[in-house]
Amino acid sequence: MKNARTVLGLVGLAVLLPPVIADACGPEFEPDPRYQVSDNPDRPFDSFAAGRLGVIRRTYDLPYLAFAWRTMMGIPTTADEQKHLVSGWREAESRYGYGADAEWASQQWIAVRKEVMPSLEPRELMFMGEDGYARYSRIHGDAFLHAAATARTLAREWKQRPALLREWVGHQDGVFGDGCFLSEPEPGFVEALTPREQARRQAERDYQAAAMHLYCGRFDDAAQAFQAIADNAASPHRVLAAYLVVRTRVRQALFSPRGDEATVRTEKDDTPARLTQAEAAIQKVLADPKLREVHGPTRRLLSIVREHLSPETWRCELFSRVLEKGTGSALQAELGGLRMERDAEGNPVTCPGLKPRAAELSEWLQLMSIPPNGDDGTPMGPGPAKAFETAVARWKKTAHQPWLVLAMLAAPKDAPQVPALLADAAKVPVESPAGMTLAWRSVQLLRERGQLAEARALLDTIPLALVRDQASTDNLLREERLHLAKDWDEALRNAAQLVADEEQGPHQDWNSQAPETALMGLSPWRALYLESHVPTRRLREWTALPGLSPALRRQVSWAVFARAAVVGDDATLKAQAVALAESEPKARAELLAIVGRPTLEERLFDARLLIMGLPVVSARLQPGRDRLADTSPQLDLTEDLSWFRNGWCVPGMEYLQDPPGTPGPLPFSSPEERADAAAEWKALNAAGNSVAFFSRVALDWAKAHPEDPRSPIALFRAVRSSKRGCGQNTPEAKKAFSWLHKRYGKTEWARKTPYVY
Repeated sequence: MKNARTVLGLVGLAVLLPPVIADACGPEFEPDPRYQVSDNPDRPFDSFAAGRLGVIRRTYDLPYLAFAWRTMMGIPTTADEQKHLVSGWREAESRYGYGADAEWASQQWIAVRKEVMPSLEPRELMFMGEDGYARYSRIHGDAFLHAAATARTLAREWKQRPALLREWVGHQDGVFGDGCFLSEPEPGFVEALTPREQARRQAERDYQAAAMHLYCGRFDDAAQAFQAIADNAASPHRVLAAYLVVRTRVRQALFSPRGDEATVRTEKDDTPARLTQAEAAIQKVLADPKLREVHGPTRRLLSIVREHLSPETWRCELFSRVLEKGTGSALQAELGGLRMERDAEGNPVTCPGLKPRAAELSEWLQLMSIPPNGDDGTPMGPGPAKAFETAVARWKKTAHQPWLVLAMLAAPKDAPQVPALLADAAKVPVESPAGMTLAWRSVQLLRERGQLAEARALLDTIPLALVRDQASTDNLLREERLHLAKDWDEALRNAAQLVADEEQGPHQDWNSQAPETALMGLSPWRALYLESHVPTRRLREWTALPGLSPALRRQVSWAVFARAAVVGDDATLKAQAVALAESEPKARAELLAIVGRPTLEERLFDARLLIMGLPVVSARLQPGRDRLADTSPQLDLTEDLSWFRNGWCVPGMEYLQDPPGTPGPLPFSSPEERADAAAEWKALNAAGNSVAFFSRVALDWAKAHPEDPRSPIALFRAVRSSKRGCGQNTPEAKKAFSWLHKRYGKTEWARKTPYVY
């Protein structure tokens, strides 16, 4: 029998794992990371709003496709429009739900309030309201920002009148809280003010009273109060008040009223009449050139009203409206209202009578956006062939770049029109709005057509600075670099993917000599490709490249070690054990002990025994967010957790074969490397999930070495792995459990394993 002290030294790290960890309920998981954002541009949206469109995807939602169209057509977008676009898109795509921007604006108000009146205790804000089961922004973000600006102005004007400022702040607290009436001042308070101070105080009081009427659901009173302010040429709020008359009427039409109005509205649904009244107020504001400052937000409200009053007419009208210049905040709302209607057969419902440019936009959107599938899963609407043929014809006729973009995106690689399209695309500067899409698709088409040298040359001309803040586009270019690489170093530098749905800092050059600071990971398809086409020894080289993020490096480093142990790559196993011993001090002794074993059989068994006790480790390249993608030195490698990956699973059948169009082996890989990758891929899949693999390894070793003190330990770990591993109640685990209790029933390992899972 081997020296027991030496054996226990080898397995000491993993034995510390307790047999059961009780978790009362599952944790709150974040959504899986995306490496290609398919329905909207990359965050932050500022670049897209400014005209840097990156690679346009046919799966984008209509507002983004329509904005891309107008940008490629040279319609300028003002700074004011861009600001509202970014704000609206951030709100629409927010993971935190509607009202996120109002919440942000409220924090600006809180900060200014503390600055101008720190001694007055604040009241709770009520910026969200409820109508039935629906929640809505009771107080919009612009109200908080307007109050913050007014507070700073009044703090300067009333510097010598702190009591006056205190009264105003107290009233504003009531406006933003649950107050519905303004308090009256102490006798003599108003009389002590100068006429100018009295006038400004009254103007502010009138505005706050009108706002309280609105927030408390007294809509008629609010509309009358705001109109009185709008008619007062001396009021500093007259222009804004004219707009707020409109906002009041729209809210009155859409939300349940309170007080006396509630009785009237429940007896008869007069919503259409209310909406008509709101539209009349809107048209009154839009017809007044002196109110141009609020025309943009007023047009936004028009979108809401017309969508309810005449949805089909408004749907068609929007194709013209979104092409207008300088409409301020209206552009974001009108883009957001775009929609395509389809009949029962999936064909688009057209809008007769559109002006030529609007009709062209409508047709482009119909063909550019990928139509949904029917109930039986079959594609609806025009197929790819029609989109391609129409786009080519329109491009030849109009020379409008959106048609060239669609033609290139829809082009089959062997279409006879492709050479001419590639030549036309080459004339478009990559810095232009359509340029990045055309450059990327040109590289892809050239590669698919076997013109690798031309594809590489074009790829090298794309400035990396253009994609520093666009992870999806960066990932698409890295994909091409991976499959066009000339050697393993270049390929592996492009193997990892950037997380594309997080607002991160700029991404580094793929050839960077420093660790990537942005989040990185692997999609299921990328993990599949690397596992099936890259031999283990080359994956080990990947872990040494400097451009990998620290979290992904740790995850892949352990995966390489575990994979080498599973497929039997002795050279890589020893080399990776030495490397991990430097970066994983808690496992250093066990890793170096493996290297010191005299035979391949013992090295493989000890390595497998070690990973049996490390649920955090996987022999597969794990896609998405993984529990081992963690740089903390305190991470417990032995921890077995509910609701998390423990060991590894066999991917579903959909992930065991390359999707259509996936490139084959890397062009520079040698026949020997391709054979090794194929053999290891076969062995990895034959091993199955970790529970089955561990059970077979433990059982085989125990039968061949019944007196080895490691045998019951291995059986114990194999059975324990079935508690939360992939493959519970498996035949292999049952056999390991039976052998453990039959041959080693009096050992501590059998006592620690009363059940098989």
